[in-house]
Amino acid sequence: MSKSIPIQNLWFLLLYASEYVHENTANRFDTTRADGLENLISIVLADHLDDYLNQHLRKQLRSKQAELGVIKGKINHYQTTVRQSLSKGRVFCSYNKATYNITRHAYMLSAVELVLKLKIEKKAREKLSRIQFEFKSYGVVSSSLYRFEKDHFSSFEHVCKKAIYISKLIHDMQIMATQFGDHLQPELMLSDEKLRKVFEKGIAGFFKFNLDKTIYRVVSGKGSRIDLDLQFPINGIERYFPNMTLDMMIRSKDMLLVIDTKFADMLKSQYQGTPKIKSDYIRQIYTYVMSYKIKEPENNCSGMLLYPAIDQNYAMSIEMLSVPLHFYTVDLSQKISEIHQELIKIIDTIFNPVTFFESTNQ
Repeated sequence: MSKSIPIQNLWFLLLYASEYVHENTANRFDTTRADGLENLISIVLADHLDDYLNQHLRKQLRSKQAELGVIKGKINHYQTTVRQSLSKGRVFCSYNKATYNITRHAYMLSAVELVLKLKIEKKAREKLSRIQFEFKSYGVVSSSLYRFEKDHFSSFEHVCKKAIYISKLIHDMQIMATQFGDHLQPELMLSDEKLRKVFEKGIAGFFKFNLDKTIYRVVSGKGSRIDLDLQFPINGIERYFPNMTLDMMIRSKDMLLVIDTKFADMLKSQYQGTPKIKSDYIRQIYTYVMSYKIKEPENNCSGMLLYPAIDQNYAMSIEMLSVPLHFYTVDLSQKISEIHQELIKIIDTIFNPVTFFESTNQ
């Protein structure tokens, strides 16, 4: 790898790995036409927040404690005595106050301020500046200290939930940009566990939301667990065997493609000076495919190892003991629109090899 990866291309993967995309079936990011994601993000953020502010903004109760001239809520007798509040004609009270300045709104405002630092179009900037002013007029103070996993959304808070999801995506992108700058060196990329997960989830999310849903069905995560079909598991011996979960699989009417992403160089290992595909990876994808081929003999089952690359592309297909295996790289130094087209092309080539060959030779 001779070139760094543009941070926007990692944002592209982070977008499809995010909760926002997985929670919104209508994908509003048209990455086929995007040279960058800043404007797309600014437009979507502004739309969600505009909807939220106009129709769904609500005050929430926050616990407060203060020394007051009138009794409000519950008197804190200890603090009243310690502070000698009565001598000043006051009492120390604990009470609830309805306010717009809650952690959710502070987090949304923080996302707006992060996007306003990016190079975005004038129309989007004006809309976000208005939203920023409106939040502040309600007394909201910007903060990124929000624990998404600790929050709970009721069924009627779907608009708020979307605004929080897109805000979280923006904060995650900012963290990545802060850590790595405008470009990410391949050496760091290949050793970071978080980025490996972004690549894996990003590819799965991309296929899930960009492939034709009338033709393909993408399964990833918990739904793609491998059944080891262990025989005679006596005395709980099965607990010593690992759980095997592939990254994703894509189904069509009569074909199943098992995909395993590898965040590493495709040709990394060496044998007598010749670069090789790691044999462990080949055995792994072969095992995955065979587990489905045995269960579904009526389907054409094949496997693919998908690697990132910089300034190079590999596309290889073989048949190993009657199992078709494919080995592809996706060049992450390209423009986002080119990465989009390349990933779609890979699936079209595997599922429709004859049709694709004919179309490229016309």
